[in-house]
Amino acid sequence: MVVTINYLRNFDAFAKPLKDFRIKTMSGAMVSIISSFIIGILFTSEFISFMRTQNKQEIIVDINRGEKMSIYLDITINFIPCAFLRLDTMDTTGAQQLNVMHEVYKTSVSISGNPLSNSVRHTVNDDSALTTTRDPNYCGSCYGADSPTRKCCNTCEEVQMAYHEMQWVFGNASEFEQCRNENWDGMKRNIGNEGCRIHGSLTVNRVGGGFHIAPGHSYTENHAHVHSIRSLGHVQFNVSHSITELRFGDAYPGQINSLDGTKMTVDKPSQMFNYYLKLVPTMYTSVSNNESTLITNQYSATWHSRGSPLSGDGQGLPGVFFNYEIAPLLVKITEERKSFVHFLTNTCAIIGGVFTVASLLDAFIYQSSCVLRNRHHKN
Repeated sequence: MVVTINYLRNFDAFAKPLKDFRIKTMSGAMVSIISSFIIGILFTSEFISFMRTQNKQEIIVDINRGEKMSIYLDITINFIPCAFLRLDTMDTTGAQQLNVMHEVYKTSVSISGNPLSNSVRHTVNDDSALTTTRDPNYCGSCYGADSPTRKCCNTCEEVQMAYHEMQWVFGNASEFEQCRNENWDGMKRNIGNEGCRIHGSLTVNRVGGGFHIAPGHSYTENHAHVHSIRSLGHVQFNVSHSITELRFGDAYPGQINSLDGTKMTVDKPSQMFNYYLKLVPTMYTSVSNNESTLITNQYSATWHSRGSPLSGDGQGLPGVFFNYEIAPLLVKITEERKSFVHFLTNTCAIIGGVFTVASLLDAFIYQSSCVLRNRHHKN
């Protein structure tokens, strides 16, 4: 038994010198302290890296079709009152999107952005932008512009639309009872002195399309969306605006939306501002949230502006227009975390590597000091 133990001792790779033969030096102490400090820093860095998640990305063909998509927006038009602004959605053919679910609100703001009133829910793709509280049996006159499909004109805008359908000139708003009741002329005087914040969400069909925020009123003609500003006369509109938030789908950690925080100041009046967005469907899988999967969209954006008939240098419509296309590819982003074995391996490599380099450095310093000491004694 004793022979066996003595034989096994020959395989000891960590031979221990006698304590009496150990030499401790100041340089060795300094190297040891510095090495321990470096190990502590590297270990902390490795532990933080182990606790963090990393994103793995891959691109595949998008086979999801026929689904819905949510649009979240928070946009302020600085110099046009809410009473004159409409939010409409269209598909790629120019027709209004049907079955659009929405939760969109308008808030009157000063030109500096401070709220002037409480938020009011806005109806998307509705032909009546302005409503008033009146007798439900009330039937206002259309002043000769009534038709088989329009027997009553209960608001000033409905009178304007009836005149537009008859291709008549609307004229002075104060001549119509509905416009006087709504103080239409007074509201027009607020143009340029009051703004509107439009915020909320839309749920639309997951196809290419667009939406716009523009003054005037809209209607459907031959199954196409038509937007008209004839009823507003020759009023000039400043479409300077700011985009606090615009995203297509729920947000995931680290997502960057190109237009968030955008502020556009337009020098010329009644400009048409167009944004062209390229949406990239994105699937985000989170390991920190029970491996939940989120379907959303990233996007890139370009924009330009042009004149309108009101500005005398173009054929556009004053307002802010967003047109988007959906790419046929899907980006899969998966959260990944380093395994504990990987963390343990790196920790051992850090400790072993630092101590190995430290021992070589200590040996070099010790041998150099011995050589210098011997030369000094010889001299």
